[in-house]
Amino acid sequence: MINIKDDIFLDLLTDGLKGNRDSLTMRIRVLIRKVKSSSPELAKNLDELLVKNISVTPLKGLSSNKPPVPVDADSRQKLLVENYPVVLETKPLWTDNVETSLKRIILEWEKREDLVKNGLSPSKSLLMEGPPGVGKTLAAKWLAQNLNLPLLTLDLANVMSSFLGKTGSNIKAVLDYARSFPCILLLDEFDSIAKKRDDYSDVGELKRLVTVLLQAIDDWPTTSILVAATNHCELLDLAVWRRFDQIIHFDLPSKELITEYLLFHDIPAYISNSISDKYVGQSFAVVERSINHAKRNAVLEGISIYRGLLKELNLDGALEHIVLEMNADGFSQRQIAKELKIARVTVSKIIKNSKE
Repeated sequence: MINIKDDIFLDLLTDGLKGNRDSLTMRIRVLIRKVKSSSPELAKNLDELLVKNISVTPLKGLSSNKPPVPVDADSRQKLLVENYPVVLETKPLWTDNVETSLKRIILEWEKREDLVKNGLSPSKSLLMEGPPGVGKTLAAKWLAQNLNLPLLTLDLANVMSSFLGKTGSNIKAVLDYARSFPCILLLDEFDSIAKKRDDYSDVGELKRLVTVLLQAIDDWPTTSILVAATNHCELLDLAVWRRFDQIIHFDLPSKELITEYLLFHDIPAYISNSISDKYVGQSFAVVERSINHAKRNAVLEGISIYRGLLKELNLDGALEHIVLEMNADGFSQRQIAKELKIARVTVSKIIKNSKE
């Protein structure tokens, strides 16, 4: 005879009737541990039931039964942007720590059945913090692509309302929708809706949002991932930090990463190596903007994009150094002149002067 207190079964039934999947999962795990020694067969059956019906919720593709995308009641504008399938158009470049953390999350979800068998679950809430333009949004897209999940991005402009109570209702609608099927929900500019509750410059509506968000993070289902991204971690309510399963810090890119970024954007090594240190302390977004400016200048002024980059960085004096590097790499004077869009006689003069 199995000796289990009535309140355990009562709690199980309560969670089941309420549809509280996460709490039900944890209670079944506790039950398995309690009966493992006295009733190993029951423990085995419960474990198989858990893995089959709780942890292995379909993760691939969109659900045909998902509800309509939530909209603002007044403007009828959608409260989020939904993308599926997610395909990256640029190469992700992160520090080793960030890359390791993101790959570990993928591994957790690939082996979620093993985790459940051991009374654990994959990470379901992530806080990404760091300066703008360093790859936080790209990281959310990368996770969605690798897990083949829809990416839902909160549209902050449509969610925030001047009407008392409307913003909270909009946020709740987005959270409820994202909980209804496997996905990744990205709350960008998280500091705008999760500010410190002692910030007296804000109206009470925004302060009440924090409580809603804290509850949502605590109750987030194990079938989806909630990703919050912020450029201003100092503005976040202190209670927010301990709610997330993982916190990933993004730094500004190093000289090596900037060089790799320039190479990916078809800036040759002899240029990338010469200018990458000038971008240290800047984000990838700044580097990309500089490249686009250089391309425009190249078209408008009839110069090469490489000359355009040098002008953008006030490095016209580095032209001689680049000519010599190209010459050392085996480029002919004709090739150098064509590549940099400068006179061949100029190339010849630079090389000749360097030998004197």
